[in-house]
Parts: sequence; C-alpha cells; structure tokens
Amino acid sequence: MADSNRLHSINTSRIIRAIWLNPGISRIKVAEILDLDRSTVTKIMQGILDRGIVVTAGKNRQQSGVGRRQINLEINPDLGVVLGLEIQDARFTAVIATVSGEVLHTFDGIGKVSREGLVSHAVSLIERAREFVAGTGKILLGVGIGLPGIVDPYAGLLIRSNSLGVREPYAVRDEVSKRSGEYVFIENDANCCCWAELAFRKSARARNFIAVLGEFRDLVSGSTAPHGIAVGLGLTVRERVLHGDHFTAGEFRAVGATPESGQFSVPCSRFRELPDNRALLREVYAELCDNLALLMNTVDFTKIVFTGDLPANRENLEEAMRRSIAGNWVYDLEREIEIEFSEYGNRSVSMGAAGLFVEKLFSVPDIADRFQELVGFDLYERIIAAKGR
Repeated sequence: MADSNRLHSINTSRIIRAIWLNPGISRIKVAEILDLDRSTVTKIMQGILDRGIVVTAGKNRQQSGVGRRQINLEINPDLGVVLGLEIQDARFTAVIATVSGEVLHTFDGIGKVSREGLVSHAVSLIERAREFVAGTGKILLGVGIGLPGIVDPYAGLLIRSNSLGVREPYAVRDEVSKRSGEYVFIENDANCCCWAELAFRKSARARNFIAVLGEFRDLVSGSTAPHGIAVGLGLTVRERVLHGDHFTAGEFRAVGATPESGQFSVPCSRFRELPDNRALLREVYAELCDNLALLMNTVDFTKIVFTGDLPANRENLEEAMRRSIAGNWVYDLEREIEIEFSEYGNRSVSMGAAGLFVEKLFSVPDIADRFQELVGFDLYERIIAAKGR
C-alpha cells in the first residue's frame, strides 16, 4: 500500500495533469473526473497555486444556474521552457519551447558525431540553449533528446545505434544529466514524433495513430548513413507510445526488401536520386504505403501522421496511402482515416523530444511497475530545488 506522502504526490500529479489536459477546468470538475473529495482537491490546489504551477484564468461564464461562479484553472504559461534535441550522426536540430508548445527559439547545424563524442555534443547544445534561456528570464525545466536506434527511455539507455556507432547499451541520459546538471529524458527519434502530437496537439489523444518519420539522408553532407530515405515508425495506442518488449517497436523494413536493398526493394544504388527523381519517389512511396496499410488495418489505427522531410516532399503520398488502405481492407464498413502532415516538418523529432519532457512533467507516478521513474509533481519539485527557486 502506498504511504501518505506517495499518495499525496500521486494525487497532486493527477490534479495537475487533469488541468493540463483540460485548460479552463474548475476545481469542482477536477474533483468529479478524478473521483476525489472536494476538500482534498481544495487543499492540494492551494499548494500548487502557491508554487505557481497552476494559475486562475477568470470565472466560468458558461456556468448555468445560480451561485458563486467557478474559477477556471490552467497551467501557468510562464512555468518554464524545455529544450528538445534531435542528434543524428551528421546533423542536429534544437527547439526551445514553452510547456504549451510555443516555440521560442530554434537552432540547427551539421557536424560529425559518434559514440565517443555524443555526450559532449549534447552538453554543448544544452549550454548553447542556456545562453538563450538566460536572456528570457525563464527557467529551463529540462531536456528531451531524440536519437536514432534502439532506446530504452525508462532506463535512459541507447541500446544500439548503427549510425552513431553504439554496439552495446550506453547510459546516455545519466551521462548527459550528470555533466549538464539538467534533468534529461531520451527517446527513439521516430517515437519522439508521437510525443509531439500527444503533448502539443491534445486532439491527437483521441485516436490510435502511427507517426511516420522519413528523412532524406542524402540531403545531409558528411553522413555515413545510407543515401536516400530512412524511415522509422512511432506507434501510439491509448495515449501511450508502444516500445515493445525489446524497445524495437516501429523499426521499419518493407516486406520486399533484401539485405542488399536496405529498407525497400529499390536498390540502394538508386537512393541517391531521391527526392529529386519524382518517379522513383512515387515508387518508393507506393511500397511504403502498401506496408503501412497492412499495419493500419491489422491494428485498426485510424490516423497516420507523416513527419520529418515527408511534409516538404509530399508528391502523391496521401493519395497512395488512401489507395493502399482501401485495397488492403476486406469489409464494406465505413472508416474515418485521418492522414496528416506534421506542421513541425524537419523539426518533428526535436519538437517531439520537447514534448516528451512536457509529458513526463505532467505524468502521474506509478504505484508499481516503473516506480523509480521520476515524473510529475516529484520531478517538478526536484527541478525547482536544483534551480534554487
């Protein structure tokens, strides 16, 4: 059984999360949806109002009946900012955003990085971000990092990354956190694209969806990765990103691919022509969509979001996706399938890495399972204490 301090932390996190997901909600409504006594909510609310986590946002003008108007609540827009990083072997992108997803600053660049210099590289990017944040007078709450390869986000391990030269588990999160002094979460780059949708586009939480990260590696000078398009998937079921038992969920390889051809049946030697060769691009998209349609229909995903370089190189992608889904479907039942192109484009991963940190900040600690993971109100309290606030 959870002790009283643990229970208080859990309930505090539940209340904060309810307000984050439902901006403008009242105390009474919070108590109703969480099935908590109003007195419990009132007591906890006073504490998080005093700490500046939540602020009042006027009175409810839509309230019916008589009596005192209920006070609307929302997360403090000036709570702090988060840094989202995407680090590849030859380039990086960075986003500094508020907890509501407003982008305040971005920067990017190229430069070779491998396992040996990965942590130093990440720390240098954090230092660069700190310089900007210092000028805003805001607090840098923490950092999310999207990385290519197999990632255990709970233990903070980069298990394997071919492009970064990682062949055995590497404690990236702990090393970056220790050297930077910041709280850090890491995640697979394609999975980050799911977190961007979940954290900053609340309507996405209503659907099970696939995020398709497509990046044209031949657009990046100095990369040792194969030329052409690299594809990874992020899978979201019931508002949770699916990692799989070996943290390899979302690794993509077309059914017709061979060891010589890479991820698709198209020979690697032709990938140098992408994305400029539009006929070849349509061919690759057709194969991509046929493989995605099988997954969409089998698992009953009802939304797919194309991210990375794909929004800027759409060609016939939406048409091909709808055609493949219809061709793979066996029933005469109507289904509403949403096909979207991420507004974040080639910053989808870094934006999602920021979203990952925001999601952890507004999560609820588990009583069991990943009991040791620091999230929610406990995470915020540790951050504030470390910042001397």
